[in-house]
Amino acid sequence: MDKGKQQESGSEMAEAPVDAVEAEIDPAVISAGLSKVRRRRWVVWSVMIVYLPTMWTTQKITHSFSGSMPVFFIWFLLLLVAMGFSAVVRCPRCGNYYHVHGMILLYLRRCLHCQLPLNQDKGPPRF
Repeated sequence: MDKGKQQESGSEMAEAPVDAVEAEIDPAVISAGLSKVRRRRWVVWSVMIVYLPTMWTTQKITHSFSGSMPVFFIWFLLLLVAMGFSAVVRCPRCGNYYHVHGMILLYLRRCLHCQLPLNQDKGPPRF
């Protein structure tokens, strides 16, 4: 029984500093950090959306698959850079990568570590 109580108190002790750190974070810091996350997400989505019109235009100009390959590779490199840039943005609350957990890059609307919502600084949703 003593071991169980020690483990329970140990887990409570581990959670206490996290709550204390969360309580000390300034809302302006959270807002600035989430704004940075949102900007980098918009860059990734913009690069993805640009793909179809760019490739369509390239096909109309070159009329060949091989002529459009350099444009595809340039777009792909831009996508890799944008995704890498957005992957290394840190969560303003916990300090971990917002979209990366281990080796997995997931573009979810919450931090993969502390579950901080992407729109936390915007207030409650309006319907």
